[in-house]
Order: sequence, then C-alpha cells, then structure tokens
Amino acid sequence: MRWPSLLVGLVAAVSPTGRSTPTPASDPLLPLTALPGAPSHAADDSRQRGVALGLFAEDVSFSYRPLLAEIAALGATHVALIVPLYQTHGASVDLTLHTRLSPSLAATAEAIRMARREGLEVTVFPIVRLAAPRSPNEWRGTLAPANLDKWFASYERILGDLAALATLTGASRLVIGSELSSLDGDVGHWSRLIARIRGVFFGTLVYSANWDHYRDARLLDLVDEAGVVAYFNLRDKDGDGGVPALESRWRSLRTEIETWLAPRKQPFVFTELGYRSRAGSTASPWDETPGGTVDLDEQRRGFEAFRRAWTVPPAPALGGLYVWNWYGYGGPTSIGYTPRGKPAADEVRRLLENL
Repeated sequence: MRWPSLLVGLVAAVSPTGRSTPTPASDPLLPLTALPGAPSHAADDSRQRGVALGLFAEDVSFSYRPLLAEIAALGATHVALIVPLYQTHGASVDLTLHTRLSPSLAATAEAIRMARREGLEVTVFPIVRLAAPRSPNEWRGTLAPANLDKWFASYERILGDLAALATLTGASRLVIGSELSSLDGDVGHWSRLIARIRGVFFGTLVYSANWDHYRDARLLDLVDEAGVVAYFNLRDKDGDGGVPALESRWRSLRTEIETWLAPRKQPFVFTELGYRSRAGSTASPWDETPGGTVDLDEQRRGFEAFRRAWTVPPAPALGGLYVWNWYGYGGPTSIGYTPRGKPAADEVRRLLENL
C-alpha cells in the first residue's frame, strides 16, 4: 500500500503559515463582523456541533484561517472540510482532484492544521462533482460508471490519499462517500475499499446518504457512523412557510428517523443541514439552480424550525450535525447557503448552543 509513503514528505513539508493571508481590502471572505466567543461545552460531550467549510477557493494563495476562526467563534466544536473530486460525467471511470476547482493535498493538509489550531475536530469530507454532466438530472446520486471496477479503483486511489493525509494531520473522521445513491448498494466493492482505507486511517468512517434514499443505503451498514444529508422538503411550493408549520414537518421527520435508527444501534449525524437565503428554500432545500429572490428570513426560519424540533426535547439519537456551508461571501444580497452576515448566523449559533 503506497499512500502513507506518498504523503509523509508532502504533509511534513506543509508550512502552517506558508500561505499569504488576505487583507480585508483584498478579500471579501474575511470576517464581516466580530463574532462573540464560543460557549464552553462539557469536556466529555462528544456531540458534533459542526459547520461545513468548502475548500472551494480557486486562488492558490487563499487562506481559510479567517473562516475557520469564524466557525469556532460560532460555537462549533467540529468542522467538515469539503474536498470536491471531479469526473467528467456520470458514466466516467476516472476521478481526479481538479487543477482549479479542487484543493491540492497540501492545501487540504494546511486547512486541517489551521482547524486543529482553532480547537476544532476535523472531518475530511470528499464529494464527487461532474465537470460536464450530460443532462440536468445527472449528478453524483445517479452515477452509472461504464466500468465499476475501474471507477472504484480510481475512487480508492484518491480516497486513500485523503485517508493517509487525515491520519498524518490528526483529522478524526473521514466521509467515504456522499449521496452516491446509485452505487451505495454495492456491498462487495465498498467492503473491499473500506478494508483498505481502514489500513491507513484509524478514525471514524462515515457515509453520508441522501435524504430521499437513506433507508436503502446498504453502505451505512459498513461504516462507524450513519450520516444523512438533511435536505428534506419542509413544505409544498405554495405551502405555509411559517416556523410552526416548518417545525411540525421537522417533528414528523424526527419521528421517522428515530424509528429507523432504533434497531441500528449506530451513531447518527446530519452531515449537511442547510437552506439558501432564497424564496422557496424550505420547499426545496436541495435546489442549487441559479437565480431567485433573496429571502434572508426564510433561511433563518428553516434553521429555527430544525432547532425547535430537534432540541426541545433533546434528541439522544442525534450525535451531531454540520451546517452547510460557511464558505462564501454572504451578506444581505446573497442567495447562497452560507449564513455569513445574515440573520441565519444568529440562529445557527443558537442551534449549536442548544444541541
């Protein structure tokens, strides 16, 4: 197995301060406002109060340090660092770290070290993206590789590098896949891949199942922690978007999920919980299409409804969550997922405090 030997020199060579730090004048991703200090949590409380941070910067000199400091100041104890992997389309068999749209292994290692210095536990979270999908409905949830053996071999090579890097930099969790609904029933391929990954990474392995597929994701039986992305629709397009109605829907979903979890006896986390600050986001939280009307309060209401449904009373089965996604400019004109500079940021802080 070659992964550790390939990465030891790389990770050792990464300087904690080797990247230039942007100034407020040159980089709008620096803090918008000062955030209050993070609340303290009991030392023996292992619940994941997490925020996701996409390693999406195309500028190779970009530093994630200010964003990680903001995440810690929100009250987060954990961060999921999102590493996009690319293949051409749904039938392709070769995956790669994109030269422009993915972080290098060195940049990923540096981000992990920065997060650890902020006191955050780190989840390394690769996701598959398509560089040239053949239709609007083709995405990582519908992959149909022309040759499964070749696809898994290619995926294993990249995941193996990330696993070794995670070990060498002190990450505590590795997501072995996310929303791979068309492939997560292939127990044979996944069993072999996981056995090799466990040879170099000794932390927690997580699978992140899609919200509409988690009951059928057999891959969840092979990992240490069951994850589900939380993009459940909370209302119809023209339905009631008030907090009581959204909370009622989340309480119904909580009952369904806890019933599903009861016989599993397995830790459970929401690997992604997010809403865009766009009108209609609680009706279709998964919708990433461009355009739309800014609605800062709909984003806030989505988080408030979740907080009320899952923390009153507390949910013992919920081992944690990761708010999607802190990366982005944010601010009052943004329709993106990031809560930065929006009313939702205060609601996220309350959620993390009460989780």
